[in-house]
Amino acid sequence: MAKRILVPIERAKDMEFALRMAGMIVRESGGVVRLLAVIPIPKPIYDSRHWLVVSTDQQMERLATAAAERLKRIAALDLDGVPVETSVVFGDRAVEIGLEAECFDADLVVMPWAPRPGPAARMRLMARRLLAGRRAPQFDVLSVSALRAEPTR
Repeated sequence: MAKRILVPIERAKDMEFALRMAGMIVRESGGVVRLLAVIPIPKPIYDSRHWLVVSTDQQMERLATAAAERLKRIAALDLDGVPVETSVVFGDRAVEIGLEAECFDADLVVMPWAPRPGPAARMRLMARRLLAGRRAPQFDVLSVSALRAEPTR
């Protein structure tokens, strides 16, 4: 049974279902969930005279604070009663998810199912390329999707 579950947070309609699945698994196994927010590294903002208005460091601090608060709200709303850790990192989503899973020693990565090539599919492809030639990863990826009834006509 999975004891250490990593859940990369993204803006997907099935994210709530993925969180419920992770919570259910952790409640049964007695493990812990780590919510992960991966943010692309922002570029500095310059004015029309090419003077620095907002540095990359300032933007990263603002984005990290906002993401950490969002992860705390998600943990309180969707994972009540489950041990939750949070992590905010900057960089390429696929690379950072793979690194976080390895560092966290995750047994399972739970993310929304992508029916067409989307971020999750690209992440898996890039992770396979990055891990090629290395020892096989010791975590599984569970892509979940809520079941929806087809509209009747």
